[in-house]
Amino acid sequence: MATEKLAEPTVDNGPSGFMQLNQNTLVVDHGKIYLDGAAVGFLYDDGLLKGLAAPFDPKQGVKTIEELPECSFKGIDARGAVLELPSPTPGPTGLLKYNGVALNVLHGRIATADHRTVGLLDDKGKMWLRNHKNPSALLELDEYSQLATSFQGINSKEKPFVYEWVRPLHRMDRSYRENEIIRYFEDWDKLTTVQKNYVLETMTLWAQSGILQIVRRSEGDAALGNVREGASGVTGVRTGKVTIHKEEFEKEIQLYRNFGSVARIPSTIKPYHEVRINLVVSHEFGHQLEFTMSQALQYKVEDDLYKPLLKRCDLLHPLPEGYKAFSELIQLHQIEERVFISGYARTSFHEYWAEAVAAFSVKSSRDVLKSMDPGVSEILRQVILAPEKNLSPKHEQEALKLQSSLKVGGELTDDLLDK
Repeated sequence: MATEKLAEPTVDNGPSGFMQLNQNTLVVDHGKIYLDGAAVGFLYDDGLLKGLAAPFDPKQGVKTIEELPECSFKGIDARGAVLELPSPTPGPTGLLKYNGVALNVLHGRIATADHRTVGLLDDKGKMWLRNHKNPSALLELDEYSQLATSFQGINSKEKPFVYEWVRPLHRMDRSYRENEIIRYFEDWDKLTTVQKNYVLETMTLWAQSGILQIVRRSEGDAALGNVREGASGVTGVRTGKVTIHKEEFEKEIQLYRNFGSVARIPSTIKPYHEVRINLVVSHEFGHQLEFTMSQALQYKVEDDLYKPLLKRCDLLHPLPEGYKAFSELIQLHQIEERVFISGYARTSFHEYWAEAVAAFSVKSSRDVLKSMDPGVSEILRQVILAPEKNLSPKHEQEALKLQSSLKVGGELTDDLLDK
């Protein structure tokens, strides 16, 4: 049977409740099964059971609860969600690959290698995953939230069952994050290897967290083109489409390669300098992200963060006489005392937000932003970790479904912001 391919249980942390076995009532405490105070076995969240003593037969090894006649469990799993075994609705058993992540399916229960149940699969291939914010809730996946899926095993009638599902327009040899970035940048196949690496490095965080997909579906994409002189990129106010200037794009990449994500450049007005963020794609993406933010969050960023910083900057670093632009200019000895993450961030609330999004996109400048501007850094952290609370309410369910899926698919990892 398919269950014979499963690994031996390796963790001692399981459900709690009561088990019925023939005429016996057994207590289950964090997976340990007790009869008259003696430990006689272990039950895992995914329904695997390991017998240690009578009334179980230790020689039988690890089995699913369905394989033991007249055996059932009711209680809660290790995360406090209601758990009933055997499952009320039968399902297939076998091996599942989800975005390349190997999972076990036991009678419809989708489980990780450490035996945590993360969702359900039925005999038709329909999937439900746990809401990663509320383990008691199941979310039905759709074409926007389901990742590449491949299953091989048997259905609930013990007939061979093979199922595959591929995301629309996605390349089979690429991960979810790469596919989302490729979909976002419509001229991807025209880019050089160096240009592709730059886009991947600076947009992966937004792809892995699902924010890129939400923005892409809501406000457009990015492409190479011609924009006004001196600009590296522009975001259309009415269309939300990002255009990256072909020639300036190469300059941005060279600056990024030579100096990193944050660089100091001399101003045309001596002896002043300006700090710049060398992340043009994620900067323009920041403007698109602004379009999807809740009104409350936009007001908070502008009124509570940007405006006080502008007043402080005007006091500490007043613009020099004859300067026609609005960037923050500082002298060399003032670099560490600057108010904004970049000079350009001073020019308006919209550019302040876009520069913060850009800086947050890679680890090196994310650390600088956290030190210089902890307020906007924390807001961006919450946008990544709790988009359902920070984006427009219309994106709430989409964000919950997608991020729950990305958790199971190995994209939205616990250490995502530490990379």
